[in-house]
Amino acid sequence: MNAPSRRIALATAGAALASVAMAPAARAQALLPVHVGASLDDGLTPVLYALKSGLFKKAGLDVTLTSAQNGAALATAVAGGSVDIAKSALMPLINAHLRGVNFKIVAGAVLYLTGARSDELIVVKESPITSLADVVGKTIAMASLQSLDQMVTQAAIDQHGGNSASCRFIEIVPGAMLAALEAGRADMAAIVLPVLQTVLETGKVRSFGNPYDALGKRLLIAGWFCTQDYATKNPLVVKRFGNAVREAAAYTNTHHEETVPMIAAYTGYDPEVLRKMRRDTNATELDPKDIQPVIDAAYKYKYITTTFDAKDLIAS
Repeated sequence: MNAPSRRIALATAGAALASVAMAPAARAQALLPVHVGASLDDGLTPVLYALKSGLFKKAGLDVTLTSAQNGAALATAVAGGSVDIAKSALMPLINAHLRGVNFKIVAGAVLYLTGARSDELIVVKESPITSLADVVGKTIAMASLQSLDQMVTQAAIDQHGGNSASCRFIEIVPGAMLAALEAGRADMAAIVLPVLQTVLETGKVRSFGNPYDALGKRLLIAGWFCTQDYATKNPLVVKRFGNAVREAAAYTNTHHEETVPMIAAYTGYDPEVLRKMRRDTNATELDPKDIQPVIDAAYKYKYITTTFDAKDLIAS
């Protein structure tokens, strides 16, 4: 090989080696930005863990997390584009779908499994209500009206011989529900964790258990969603986010103690309350069979005017 040819070969080899050496740095700089929003509750745990452990960065995502007080604010933010992906209870997504708002679920969030103690129907100890069959013409406190909590409460009352159509449902913040029961402003309350744990520890109440079994032994309660337009334009982000959240959920579902400091620091919950309460189970797959019973019950109880296939809610 003559000198010019040797110089060309060496230069080519050097460029190839340089490109190999630069590849990891280039990949590190090529993280895809995604703005994520969620309310401050235990269902946020997988995303917090994915941030802390580096799962999102491993998936090539640069996640910025924003908190909000309720799902309505998050839905507005997602529709407006200031948040890319957010967590919502299932009912707002079902209602949005029927109003023509094209939200799509990209990953499951909180999953109800039979026996979970995340939401219970509570009365004060001296209440004359001894079974759900006694729930006729009663006033029932809910954290949110026309919600999944209200719907499963109606289904549970009806399945056990009561009459939910005769009841009056009122909206009260969870922290004020015990006072409302004691003052007689409500006869029964559907209380969720972590407030549920604190109320049970007072010894002032009786529980009729979790009403969610009235719809099934396995239900998706909440999901991570985006707009169809965002999913179409950012399929790689959606796929990577879903995979990372599912991987994180598989870990956090079985490592509750380890995640207590993390969720307490972000939400402001008392760590001791978190340690005592039953923690949320988060979905490790997105199955329309976990969504369909909620849609069908919403139609039965006239929350929506028509039923539809749960697959229509899921990002393809």
